Amino acid sequence: MAEPLVNNEIKVSFAAVARSSNDRLLMAWCEGVGSTVEIDGVRSALSIEQLPEILVGKHYNFSVGNSTWHVVGDNRGMLYLVITSYSYPIRHASTMISEIANVVSSRNIDRARSSMREGTLNAELQPALASILARYADLSHIDALHATAAKVESVKVVMQDSIEVALQNCVSLEAIDAKADQLQSQAGMFKTRAKKLRSQMWWKKCKMQLLVTLLIIIILACVIIPIVVMQQQAKKSKD
Repeated sequence: MAEPLVNNEIKVSFAAVARSSNDRLLMAWCEGVGSTVEIDGVRSALSIEQLPEILVGKHYNFSVGNSTWHVVGDNRGMLYLVITSYSYPIRHASTMISEIANVVSSRNIDRARSSMREGTLNAELQPALASILARYADLSHIDALHATAAKVESVKVVMQDSIEVALQNCVSLEAIDAKADQLQSQAGMFKTRAKKLRSQMWWKKCKMQLLVTLLIIIILACVIIPIVVMQQQAKKSKD
């Protein structure tokens, strides 16, 4: 089997429909944008001699280089092939093949197949294959989970760009250390001044309390002494 050359960045690189008729392999195929697949190798792989035991409806997948080949056969002798990247989800490949099979069924490809020339299927099916391949090449439109993953990846790129800009605008580590030392020194000075101010405020409070106490004593003396003197004078006058 010839090995296809598939771009690793392409999720779905190739889709094909084939059928054997009068010892000829009638194929329709569509390549993904930027992909390179050896068509002769695909023809050889899909020939009845190479795949004699394909069970109807069973999904076969096998690795070829950095890609995965997905093959399904139906009860009309049609073979459906999709070539994806190695990590492409099998469930999406299976769904894609089902869509391709539905298109083939709707086109009534069985008619006059004995008179079909090479390339007849391609003329019939290539536009539909191209549309399906394009949709399934972008997982964000197929699976909500992959859509979320794509958004997360986009946010990661934006965050990385923002971090790079921030680092470019940031001062050097030496300047940051010097600033930290300066702030620490200022904090120590502030603490010392705070202690001194608290001590001054305490003495000021004590002086104020002493002054208020003396003032109260003076007021009481001014009130009590005249009363005592008046009482003594009144007592003397009675005597």
